[in-house]
This record gives sequence, structure tokens and C-alpha cells, in this order.
Amino acid sequence: KAILYGIDRETILDGFLNGKGEVVDGFLSSVGPFYDSSLTPTEYNPEKAKSLLEEAVADGWDSSRVLNFYINSGDTTFGQAADYIAAKLGEIGIKIQVHTVDLSSLMTVAGGKEFDLMAIQYTYAPVDPYPDVNWLLSEGGWTGYENDTIVEALSATQTSDVDAIRQNYLTINKIVQQDVPMISAYVISAMGAVNNRLVNATPNVYGSFINIHEWEVVQ
Repeated sequence: KAILYGIDRETILDGFLNGKGEVVDGFLSSVGPFYDSSLTPTEYNPEKAKSLLEEAVADGWDSSRVLNFYINSGDTTFGQAADYIAAKLGEIGIKIQVHTVDLSSLMTVAGGKEFDLMAIQYTYAPVDPYPDVNWLLSEGGWTGYENDTIVEALSATQTSDVDAIRQNYLTINKIVQQDVPMISAYVISAMGAVNNRLVNATPNVYGSFINIHEWEVVQ
């Protein structure tokens, strides 16, 4: 949680992605039907991060330990962001060594859980993130984190009641925000372009071809 408080995600979003995205905690972005805006993303708070680190040291955490942070060499934008993250965490007393590796090597490290921190560019389904939650928040998943309340809430999402689904995902995201088994650095906005001659075509996160029967080409 100290790491979460110590990352200035809004600055990363504005500085490296020109604001083309959003910061969230958990598995849902604002484009999803089950998103609940009542869950406010954790704000950058280095003083709170330092306080939590002091508590961790008092509980026996070794502050001289260097955490190995593995990232994908194929994402140069996040590569820059990772260096920024390491620098900001260094300011609060968390030592980070960034390791930039190819995707195959990253998957090997992830599969063997041979990391302290790792980052992967993950695509969530814009509707129901059930498979992702079920995999990532499990003993066998990359986080190695499992929570009985999350298991129950996730099972309860498998219904046609939209309000119930939204409430159960809110429960899951609140626990993720509190326990921090994983951190969402940022969500990238889907972007698309349409030729001026193409009428009724609008780029859409759910698929730009969903209304292709309405398209017209004009001279």
C-alpha cells in the first residue's frame, strides 16, 4: 500500500500519455457498464507512504532491500514511466531496480514468480472482467493473492441483475484498493480515426464495426 501511495499516477498519465486515459483502482474503467464512480482512486500521498513504511520497518521489513521490478521492453512508454516510478519510490525510501526484458522472458519470470514487482500490459474485457479477476486474484495467479470475500463476490456477479453485478464488483475493487495485491498504473483510452467521407462510423471501445450496416460513403 505504501507503493500505491508513493506512485504519482496522475503525473504519469498527464506526462507520458498526454492525459489520454484515466487512473482507477481495481478492474473497471469508466467505459464499463459495471463501473461505480463512488470508488475514488487512491491519491498520491508520499507522506502517507513514508508513514506506512515506518510501520513496516517496525514490523521487521528490511528497508535496505532492493526490490526487483520487471517490465516489458516492448512498451517504451511504460519503460519511461517505470523509471519515474522507481525514482518516486526512491524518494520515500523504497529501493527499486528496474529490469527491462522481452515479453517471453517476462512471462517466464511471472510464471516462476521470480519477481518482487512486475508490470504487464493487460487488456480487460470492457464488459465483464470475471475471467481476469478469477485468474489474477487467486493463489495460482500472478499476485498469489486470494480472499474469501472476493471469491464470494465474484461468484455473485454471474447474474443478469446489473445492479447486483455493479455492487459485487465494487466490493471486489474496494478490497483490492485496501489490500493492494496489484496496482493499476493507468488505463489507456481507446483511440480511433475515421475518414471524413465515412458517415455514421464512430470509433468505439466495444468494436468500431458494431453499426457497420449504418455506414455510408459520401463523395
